[in-house]
Amino acid sequence: MPLVTFALWFALVWGAGWFFFPVARRLFAGVLPDAGLAAGRILFLVIWTLVAFWAGYAGLALRFSALFWMVLALFGLLIWKRDALSMKAEIRIRKRAIWASEAIFLTVFLSFFAVRGFWSDVNGNNGEKSMDSALIGSLVRAEKLPPSNPYAAGARLNSYYYFGHLQSALLTDAIDSHPRWTYNLMCATLPALCFSTLFSLGAALTKRIKGGIFCCVSVLGLGTLQPIYQWLRPQEFGADTIFRLQFFAVSRVIPYSINEFPFFTFNQADLHAHYFALPLALATISLSYSIFCGNKVAIWPATALLAAQILTNTWDFPAYALIVGLAIWGGAHAKNQQVEKTSELEKQKPNSISRLFCSPWARLIFVFGGALLLAAPYLLHLKTAASPPKWLTFPVSPLREWLLLWGVFAAAWLAFLSYSISDSRRYHAFFLGLGAIFGFYALAIPWQKPDPFVLPLIAILLGLSLWGARQLRNEARFLCLLAVAGLCALMWSETTWAGFLGDAKNLGFDDFKRQDTVFKFGLQTWILWGIATSCGAFLTHKKWPSVLKLAFAPALSVMAIASVAVIFGRARNFEKWDGWDAWAHLAPSEKMAAQWLVTHVKPGENLLEAERQEGGDYSPYARYASATGIPTVVGPQAHTFQWSPANSGDAGREWAEVFRRKTLARAIYTVGSAVQRSDWLRSFGVKTIVFGELERQEYGIDALKNLKEDPNLVEVARFDASTNDIDASHRVQIFRVK
Repeated sequence: MPLVTFALWFALVWGAGWFFFPVARRLFAGVLPDAGLAAGRILFLVIWTLVAFWAGYAGLALRFSALFWMVLALFGLLIWKRDALSMKAEIRIRKRAIWASEAIFLTVFLSFFAVRGFWSDVNGNNGEKSMDSALIGSLVRAEKLPPSNPYAAGARLNSYYYFGHLQSALLTDAIDSHPRWTYNLMCATLPALCFSTLFSLGAALTKRIKGGIFCCVSVLGLGTLQPIYQWLRPQEFGADTIFRLQFFAVSRVIPYSINEFPFFTFNQADLHAHYFALPLALATISLSYSIFCGNKVAIWPATALLAAQILTNTWDFPAYALIVGLAIWGGAHAKNQQVEKTSELEKQKPNSISRLFCSPWARLIFVFGGALLLAAPYLLHLKTAASPPKWLTFPVSPLREWLLLWGVFAAAWLAFLSYSISDSRRYHAFFLGLGAIFGFYALAIPWQKPDPFVLPLIAILLGLSLWGARQLRNEARFLCLLAVAGLCALMWSETTWAGFLGDAKNLGFDDFKRQDTVFKFGLQTWILWGIATSCGAFLTHKKWPSVLKLAFAPALSVMAIASVAVIFGRARNFEKWDGWDAWAHLAPSEKMAAQWLVTHVKPGENLLEAERQEGGDYSPYARYASATGIPTVVGPQAHTFQWSPANSGDAGREWAEVFRRKTLARAIYTVGSAVQRSDWLRSFGVKTIVFGELERQEYGIDALKNLKEDPNLVEVARFDASTNDIDASHRVQIFRVK
C-alpha cells in the first residue's frame, strides 16, 4: 500500500472529528465526557455522504461530491476561530476523556489494520467482499446516482442500500486513491469509530472512564457461548483443544440462522450494510441520550442519522427509530433531570420553532418524517425481489442455543433490575429465581429442538424492562429504554421472517427462510440490549453477591475465547502476509489487466468476463468487476439476483433475467457469428472483453479464436505473468469493440 494513501486516509478520518468538534460539543457537552468528539466524527461523515447522495441524484458526479468535505471542514474551522477561548476551556476540562477516546480510536484502527494485512484480498471465495468491492468501485466511477449495477451491465442499482459504500467511495475519491487500497483502510476505520464512540457513551452512562472501557469491550469485544457446543461435540467441529475452534461456527449459534456479533463482523471484514450501520447505530444512541437529557438541538442530527440508517441498512430503521422515539417521550416525562445548558440556542427566548418542539408529538413527527424525506430518492426508486415480512406460526429457536447466544445478557439484565429497583431481598430472590428456573429447564431439554418458551421469556424480559423504565430515573431509566428497543427487535426476529430466501422452490426454504431476519435484528439487539446490560452490570455489580459475580467469570471467559478464535481464523493463524492489497488473490497478469481497465475504461462503459455455468457465488468469477467496479454482463448467480438486474421487484422476472444474461454472456464467447455478437454487446453497453484463465476454463481455446476473428473487435492489450512466460494459461488478453 502506498504510504501516502494510508497517511491521507487516516488524516481525513481522524481530522473529521476535530473539524466537527465545535458543533459536536453543542450537541453533547454536559452529556458525553469527550464532548462528542468521537460521535462527531461519525456525524461529519454522515452529513458529507447525505449531501453527496442528494447531489448524485441531481446528476453530480461523485468525484466532485468528494470535495464537499472541504466545505464542512471550513465551516468547522470558522467556528473554531470564533469560539477559540471557550473551545480551549472545553478541551482542558475534558482532556482526560478526550485523550482516552483518541487513544482508543488510534489503537483500534492500527490493530485492525494490522490484522487485515494477513488476509486482505476481496476474492469471491473470501466471504462476500467481492460484491462490496464491486459496489464501492462502481460508486467511485459514478457519474450520477443510483450507480451502475456492477453485476448487470446496462442496469442501475435500484434494489439495494449502498450509503456505506458511498461513504467509502467518497473517502477514496477525496484522497485520489482506489478501492484496491482503501477497502482495507475502511475495515480498520469502522471498528475505530465504534469503539471510541461506545467508550464515550458508556462513560457517560456509568459516570466512569472505566465504565466506558468496560462497556465498549463487553459489547464490541466479546463473542458468544457457542464454544461450549464445540467442546461438547469435538468430532463435529474439530475442536480437539480448548482454543482450537471452528471460528465461523461461533457466529452460527441458532440452527439455520446467522448470529454475527460485532467483533466477528469487524474481523470477517465483509463491508456489508450491517457493518457500515454499526457506527451509525452508536451515534444514534448517543444522540438519543442527549435528547433524553433534554437537548432539543440533538433532534436535528438524529433525523439525519435515521435517514442514513434507512439508506445504509434499511432493516435497522425501526429499532433505532424506536429508541429515538423512546428518548423523546421518556425524556419529556422524566423527572429530576439535571441538564447542563450549554447551547446558545437554548439560552435564547423560545421562538415559534422551539415552541413547536416543546411537544413530544411534534418532535416525533419531525424526526421520523424528516428521516423519510431525506431518504426519499432511495425509497421511491427501490425495487427489490426480497420477500416482505411474514408471520411465523410455530416456535423456531431452541432454548439451549438461544441461551448460548443471549443467556449472559438475560442474566446480567435480571441482576441489574434486581439490584437497581429495590434493596429488598425478596426482589433479589424473585429475579435470581426466575433466571435459575429457565436455566434448569434448559438443561432438561435436548439441543436443536424449537422451544415454545423462548417467546414468553423474551416477553417477560420486555415487561420487566418497561417496569424498570417506570421505576427508575436518569441513566438507569435510559438503560431500560435501550433494553426495550433491543428486546422488541429480538421479539420481531422470533415472530417474523423476510429476505431473499422467500422462494419456496429454494432448497431448505423452511429451514433457512428466517436467517436474514435473525441476523439483522439480532445484531440490533446485541448493540441496544448489550449496552444496557454492560452498563447496568457495571453500575450494580458491587451489590451482587460473590456467587453471582463468580458465575459470570467463566461465561465471559468463553465469550472472550470465541473472539480470539475469530481473530486467528480470519488472519489464517498469521501465517501469510498479503500487505493490504485487495487484489492479492489475482495473478500478476490479472493485476496488470485490472489496472489497465481502471485506467482505460471510461465511466458508462461495461465489460464482459467469464461467468460460471452453474452458480458462481463464492468463487473467483466476476473478478474484474469486483476489483474495478466496471459493470460486467452478469456476476455471481445469487448475488446478481439480489441486486435485481431487471429492476422489476418480482423474484420470477429477476431470476429469468439472471439466466438470460448468463446464457448470452456464454454465447458471446462461443458463438461464431460476428453480427450477432455485435448486437449482444451493444445491448449491454459492452466496450471491453477480457480473455484469461477463467475464460479458457469455461469456454475453451476456440472462444479466443472467435474473438480474434471478429472484425468488430481489436486486441488492445496483452499481459503475461512475466516477460519470459511461455504458459498461455496465465495470459490475459483484452479486446475492444471498434
